[in-house]
Amino acid sequence: MSWLNKLKIAVIEENIENINALTKTVPNFDTLDKAQEALSLLQAAFLLVNKEKDKIAVSMDKIRKTKEYLKN
Repeated sequence: MSWLNKLKIAVIEENIENINALTKTVPNFDTLDKAQEALSLLQAAFLLVNKEKDKIAVSMDKIRKTKEYLKN
């Protein structure tokens, strides 16, 4: 399976671990179309990772507030 197909699947499945692994081994592309497709997928992956980061930040804030509440 090609790198592009693996990245497509990882983005569709919102699989952050696979996206991370794939971004460590970005290949050279033989056509402009493939490079543009990769760029588009990497942009989608970037947005997905940022969305997940924001969800984690909200969860961490809730945990911090709960911890402070339980101390008092």
